[in-house]
Amino acid sequence: MSFNSEKLLTELDQPRIIDWAVELKNRKDGFAFLMEAVRGDRLNHNQFLNALHMLFRMAFPENASEVLQTFVDLAAHPDITIRSEAVQLAIGLLRTSTNLKTPLLFSDAQETSVVQAMTRGLTMKVANLAQEFFAI
Repeated sequence: MSFNSEKLLTELDQPRIIDWAVELKNRKDGFAFLMEAVRGDRLNHNQFLNALHMLFRMAFPENASEVLQTFVDLAAHPDITIRSEAVQLAIGLLRTSTNLKTPLLFSDAQETSVVQAMTRGLTMKVANLAQEFFAI
């Protein structure tokens, strides 16, 4: 089965995705499409949030640093739900990577971006998560 971006966009346009088959069958093409779509900010709200979660699931092993940077970049997004989701997933990537041979860490610039997102405002759940993560 070849990659179909329109089918993926349709699958992403739900309140919550349950079936991640496209991720497994077309990993490389799907990853490239999703990275371009989130960076281009051309998705609707549901698609955007689901794309972030799909990228989180596709991050390991080979794309973790690139996905982390994308999440950090999105920590400056004007939409509080997207900004919050990006911060939550960035922290999740770091926590998930603790079992790896070389765990991910925020660079100083990345940490500053995430802390600035906290200042701009996050959902209560993510604000609490970030405060706990940074031991604030």
